[in-house]
Amino acid sequence: MDIIQRNFLRLLKYGAFGQREQIEPMSAWKWNRLFHISQMHDVTPWVYDGILAYKDDFFLQIRPQQMEAWRQAAIDADTEIQKEEEQKLTNPLLNHTLQQFIKDEKDSPTLELLLKIIRIARCILTQGINMKDIVELGVYLRTTKDTLDYQQLETWIKKLRMEKITRLEAALLIHLFAIQPEEIPFTKTSISKKTIKIAEDILNTSSEQAADWYFTQGKNVFVGTNSGAMMWHVRHSAKYMGYYPSEAFTNFFANFAHSLSHIEE
Repeated sequence: MDIIQRNFLRLLKYGAFGQREQIEPMSAWKWNRLFHISQMHDVTPWVYDGILAYKDDFFLQIRPQQMEAWRQAAIDADTEIQKEEEQKLTNPLLNHTLQQFIKDEKDSPTLELLLKIIRIARCILTQGINMKDIVELGVYLRTTKDTLDYQQLETWIKKLRMEKITRLEAALLIHLFAIQPEEIPFTKTSISKKTIKIAEDILNTSSEQAADWYFTQGKNVFVGTNSGAMMWHVRHSAKYMGYYPSEAFTNFFANFAHSLSHIEE
């Protein structure tokens, strides 16, 4: 992890969780890179809150024009309307179980936590781990802990066969944001070399790799594709398949079918 990524996580941890760590000095170019990283991961408001908290720190030397760019980007992100997606699984049996939970437990804080875990799981299988979703999961755990039924949540996770991928999400919370294991009582996990590698991949991966995985019709009538993007998706799916195998297979073919639907008639 380089100095830009270290400072990025420190500012993000303070902005989202109030955890203060020493900032390292950086050049204007590196601060600009950190700005773009925060936008890529959709966490600019939290990082900006961290910057404001460190404004008197000797090592936080950000030029006025850069600070204005941060301020405006944070405002834009805060005012952007987020469209809430319906949560579902591509495995028909698991999705039937999930929809029953949703029907029976509408507006339950515990159900909302389950849906956040599922949202991250589906994102992991499809395009990689979204930093914003991980942060929101940690914030939700801390702000609603007194209203959560952890035993019920653990039961749901088992019925949806999500134990492994839930442990991965918990491990990332612990490794990236120093969330304590006792704050995640519905699963047991530990930090491994694999977890650390996945955390590093999050900071190095661009969501653009997943976004352009679409098929287009070539001049020779045969279906052509962005082969680089497709191969990335195949490798990515194989890498995380073991964390949620009962959903991973159907998810891959569902995305394949979705890509085919973009062929021009």
